[in-house]
Amino acid sequence: MPSDDEEVCIQPSGTGVYENVVYSKEASDRAKRYAGDGNRKTMGRYSAAVQNLIPVRTTEKNKNNGGSRIDDAGLFSFVTYSWVFPYLYQAVRGKLNRDQVWGCSFYDSCGLNMARLEVLWEDERKANPKNPSLFKVIYRFIKTRLWFSCAVFFFCLIFGFIGPTCFIRRLIAFAEKPERDAENNIVYSYGIALVASISLVEFARVLSYGATWAVSYRTGIRVRGAVLALLYKHVLNAKDLCGKTEPDVINIFANDGQRLFDAITFAPLVLVGPLVLVGGIGYLLLVIGRWSLLGIFVFIIFDVIQFCLGKTMVGCRNLAIIKTEKRISLMGEIIKYIRIIKINGWEEVFSKKVNEFRQEEKVQIRKSGYAQSLAIACGPVVPVVAAILTFLGVVLAGNDLLASDAFSAITVYFVMLFGIRMIPYGSRYLAEAIVALRRITEFLLLEPYVTFPNTNPEDVVLTCQQASYTYQPKVEKPAAKEGNETEALVAEQPVFTSIFENFTIKRGEHIAVIGSVGSGKSAILKAISGHMFTDDDSISVDRNQTVYVPQKPWIFNGTVQDNILFGDKMNTERYYKAVNGCQLTEDLHTLSVGDRTEVGERGATLSGGQKARVSLARAVFQMKNLYLFDDVFASLDKKVANKIHEEIVQKLLKKKSLVMVTNNMDLLPHFDRVLFVEGGRIIADGHHEELYETVEDYQSFVNACQTYQASSGTVSPTGEAPAPVSDVEVDVLKNSSENLNAGSDGDRLISEEEDMGNSTISWNIYMQYVNAAGRWPIWVCLIIGFIINVVSNIFSTYWLSRWLKKGHDETVSVVNGSTFLETNNSLAESPLTGFYATVYLISLVILTISGLFKACVFVKVSLTAATRLHDQMFNSLIKGATSFFDSTPTGRILNRFSKDMDEIDVKLPFTAEVFLQNMITCLGFLLVIISVFPYFLLFAIPLFVVFVVFVSCFRAGIRNLKRSEHISRSPLYDHVTSSLEGMSTIHSLQQSNRFLDILKKHLDCNSGAIFMFQSAMRWLAVWLDLLVVVMTGVVALLTVMLTGTVSPADAGMAIAFAVQMSGIFQFAVRTQTELEAKMTSVERVSYYAKNIQSDGEWTTRRGVDVSSSWPANGQINFSEVKLRYRPNLPLALNDITFEIEAGEKIGIIGRTGSGKSSLANLICRLYPVTNGTIFIDGIDISTVGLTKLRRAVSAIAQDPSLFSGTIRFNLDPTNEYSDSQVWEALEKCYLKDLVASLDKKLEAEVSHGGDNFSVGERQLFCLARALLSKSRIVILDEATASVDVATDNLIRNVVKDVFKDATVIIIAHRLDSVRYMDRIMLLKNAKLVKFATPNEMFKDDWSVYKLEDKDDDQNSAVVVGENSEHSMEKSSQGSSEESDDIVKVEESEQKEGSDVVHIENDDTKEATSSDTDLEVVQ
Repeated sequence: MPSDDEEVCIQPSGTGVYENVVYSKEASDRAKRYAGDGNRKTMGRYSAAVQNLIPVRTTEKNKNNGGSRIDDAGLFSFVTYSWVFPYLYQAVRGKLNRDQVWGCSFYDSCGLNMARLEVLWEDERKANPKNPSLFKVIYRFIKTRLWFSCAVFFFCLIFGFIGPTCFIRRLIAFAEKPERDAENNIVYSYGIALVASISLVEFARVLSYGATWAVSYRTGIRVRGAVLALLYKHVLNAKDLCGKTEPDVINIFANDGQRLFDAITFAPLVLVGPLVLVGGIGYLLLVIGRWSLLGIFVFIIFDVIQFCLGKTMVGCRNLAIIKTEKRISLMGEIIKYIRIIKINGWEEVFSKKVNEFRQEEKVQIRKSGYAQSLAIACGPVVPVVAAILTFLGVVLAGNDLLASDAFSAITVYFVMLFGIRMIPYGSRYLAEAIVALRRITEFLLLEPYVTFPNTNPEDVVLTCQQASYTYQPKVEKPAAKEGNETEALVAEQPVFTSIFENFTIKRGEHIAVIGSVGSGKSAILKAISGHMFTDDDSISVDRNQTVYVPQKPWIFNGTVQDNILFGDKMNTERYYKAVNGCQLTEDLHTLSVGDRTEVGERGATLSGGQKARVSLARAVFQMKNLYLFDDVFASLDKKVANKIHEEIVQKLLKKKSLVMVTNNMDLLPHFDRVLFVEGGRIIADGHHEELYETVEDYQSFVNACQTYQASSGTVSPTGEAPAPVSDVEVDVLKNSSENLNAGSDGDRLISEEEDMGNSTISWNIYMQYVNAAGRWPIWVCLIIGFIINVVSNIFSTYWLSRWLKKGHDETVSVVNGSTFLETNNSLAESPLTGFYATVYLISLVILTISGLFKACVFVKVSLTAATRLHDQMFNSLIKGATSFFDSTPTGRILNRFSKDMDEIDVKLPFTAEVFLQNMITCLGFLLVIISVFPYFLLFAIPLFVVFVVFVSCFRAGIRNLKRSEHISRSPLYDHVTSSLEGMSTIHSLQQSNRFLDILKKHLDCNSGAIFMFQSAMRWLAVWLDLLVVVMTGVVALLTVMLTGTVSPADAGMAIAFAVQMSGIFQFAVRTQTELEAKMTSVERVSYYAKNIQSDGEWTTRRGVDVSSSWPANGQINFSEVKLRYRPNLPLALNDITFEIEAGEKIGIIGRTGSGKSSLANLICRLYPVTNGTIFIDGIDISTVGLTKLRRAVSAIAQDPSLFSGTIRFNLDPTNEYSDSQVWEALEKCYLKDLVASLDKKLEAEVSHGGDNFSVGERQLFCLARALLSKSRIVILDEATASVDVATDNLIRNVVKDVFKDATVIIIAHRLDSVRYMDRIMLLKNAKLVKFATPNEMFKDDWSVYKLEDKDDDQNSAVVVGENSEHSMEKSSQGSSEESDDIVKVEESEQKEGSDVVHIENDDTKEATSSDTDLEVVQ
């Protein structure tokens, strides 16, 4: 049990499993306990394991405390898995709670085992720092248990060898020449003693085999849990993933963890199994003589063949795993950026890309499948071929062959077959495990995020004399393996370096960072926060007191409060200061249950501005010494941004140190210092006014930005800072439908995972798999091939029996009431030898050909089925409704494409093939036994009843266990995906341990489910094996009791088949259950293929005439349009009707939740219209194919994202444009120089999500993509929020020139974005309030605005102007001409024909509203 310095936390996770999580209070104590250096190891560490050796235990310490009952199991219960039976018995009685599963044992928990593995890993890194071996570490971790299980399995082999070599041979010899007493009566006592011996030896073999698996399962579950937990800990604590992606880690959790488990559990069989070959060779030489060398030679040849097949399978599996990784990584990108794919109509592009990856993967799976299937087919052939050649050699050489020798030899050959079969299994599992360990090692060697002790004076929070930082480590990792493009990408991209020289931040100092796109602004913050690479981290800063808020906000799936508190205890005062200061109060009122509302994965229910403010509130709540804000106001309108700056920066964080990247030049006078960055260097550092006067480059940059901002009515660069910004309180948007209701269970945003595996797999699922493989004819041929193969196998042994009977000319005679069986000839002298030998050889040929036929056909059939199921699921997914992705976590979808497809690709074919082979073989064996001993039917009836009871109990519980195992995966994968996306936030808030603890809970939950499932499977195996032992005893007893009336050859054949069934029968039944369990994966894949609601029709309806040049004009009409995202939600758009003329430039403004983005969603048909019609150029868009519609519209989302691949692929994925056109688009977006500087130019690699480019550069790439398309309709959702204002101004001019004839719709968070629009659309509460020109919008006494905000404070000054001087002048007038209740609209003088509209009011009131899209300056 845990020591005093550890405690066990047992908490229910809500997934149906209890978890045991081990917390170690002191790392030094943990190391002391597990390292063993300088500490004498005692046997006390084995105390828990030794308790399992007590024959019978009655204690139930772990019955009700969330532990596993295996810890209370005695020896008999441990090796027979009887501790599982109470669970199965409850299931068959129908009293099982469907959510109840026993948890992972404390001793198997990942926390305990990770602590030990981590110490061993650190020891290995010290001993071999350049190339540490995880394989050696795991060997040290498991060596005691591994060799113990090998020893137990060795005894199993000895017992299995003694039976056929000693007792079965003597039993058949007894049938040939039984011992008789003086009265010629058979002495049955000797025969019965042989029967008892056979039964006892077989019983010992079964129990020792069960004990081997019992030890190995626990070893495997410990290794899997420890390795995955250690992997997660290292990845979560890494500075950066260095090009690796979240799907790569998910793939390790989904597949590599299982591969390690399989390799560990099969290790004793692989290591010890081949030793049986040595014993078999010795026995055959002793009994059969030199002719047995023929059979041994056959085994050696097949050993070589199996080795070659195993080697082929190893190579193919390695390549297949690499191809699978690439496919899963691509799938992760597709799911993450599905909206971008749909908006651009790229479904076909990515379908082809996935298909290419799948084809590459399928080639390797096919080769591996052929090798595996041929290896399986060789299994039954080897002992038969060996026996045939051996016996033919003996007989044709003129020697006699007795039944006792022949059938004991056959039995030994089949025992030797076990050693042969372990070669392909061992090769496959070892190869997959080595590849997995190699991949895991790459993650374990990632450079860790570190914090150093703070040595600064009390009034200084950061000092740095000189340091340089890069985004990638300067020293490359070991050479990249095939298929791993990460290091190639690292080497290819030019190294961006951020350089610090004599840099200091004093306590309470506020510093702004400005610079052009790609200048290295974000790099400064990342370097300070510890997420960049350097040879010498010479920045002296207390990172435990540093909070980093990244440019892209990270929101995890939980409530708003969870996201803000982030694991800390509630402090009401701080919490509400953070919420109010970040202007979130009114937003919380719009949510169904306030801050307890679930926000969905990545904050799916929140707008960009809301996510930014929640992320900011999380940082502010922490109250640290140093804050790093990376352009956190980019997605906010200027009024809200200024208000947050006032409340948070100037008040709440007044005494805190702050470094903030900003593109808002108006805020610069508020900062104590401004850093001007260019090319990764700080080229100017000082107060804003001082730098503006003395630094020419700084002045030029600020002027370029200020020229654009000044026209919006802001202050001059050297003027005073803006006065405190007033806000306008608005009605609470309680009916806002863009904030999805997540309060009640019926309205949960994230849907519950569909219930799979809790009932019997229907025949419909099997039929779907059959149909996917090619319908009935090919399956009929396949089944016939299996039957011919099995029949020819059984026939060869049956024919040997006939040969022995007829060749020896056996006759039965009765003398004085005693029955005698006499043999009259030697087999070599029989005239029938030639005939029987010929048929024997023919059966061998048929056996070989049928084996090859069914192996090749089965691989083709199973791979065809897997491919079609994958394609059906992917096509359904890629064309699925957007709402499906809103409510389904990424981890759940990736689970289908990783774990479930791996089951269907690799494990399901193997299981199905073995099931068909073994089940047909068992039926054949039983028929032969019954034909020899008809009395066996009398014993078969009670045995069948017992069999039905076992299987009924098993099937009742196994489905629930498989369901738990499936469902326990998704929370694990979701947690891994989410936490890796927010690594920098987790680091800066020191929450790594908390997230690791959550991971331990989910991983222990999954480990407990896997262990229970595997244990239940092994329970069935052990008890069915014991049932077959009874059956073998019955056959042996009948052989003894019917001696003299049954031919020894027939009896030998029956007993040989009975012994062979000992392994085959339970394996057949178990593989049938495994097949049903693995068909759950087919059911889950098929569920997605059939139940994901489609986006709509992808081709234009018949009868609708849409020209190839449509839309030629770009006119848009909305007619009484209503939109409801979900049936139980209010309208997101309510009765919207308007017309946009061709070529018109439209701005859309409105508060968060007013329906702005919903309009864009409907134009692209991301969601179906609830009511009404939308026309483009007079054609109802619901009749136009989705691909044509979305290709006709260019839409740029606010969150810029790029895909893995080349720059050219990201700009032109359909390959429609020439290089010159691509370069022209890049030049217009000011990216030409950047791309030209890369080694491969347009073919330069883009990392996952475009992480090797800054956010601003990514936005420019997205804009270049839109410029290239030259669409007639363009939608921009604040597409330049992350670029500096000067670049923004230039880009707007480009958009104006390039799209001068196109219809442009800009969804704006700032009035800057829409001030030059032809008309502006104001949305409020899902309704169109006003649609007019900018002059009309702000005319008419602001009556529309007053009407909609009648409960608001109307004493604010709203300025919309085109000349800063006039704007400031009128703003000053508005301040002097105070009026309490009257809102006065003045028309100012016009300069160059431009209107300046001023709305004056005073008595401003503090606001708690969310983003408004009106700029307010008092």
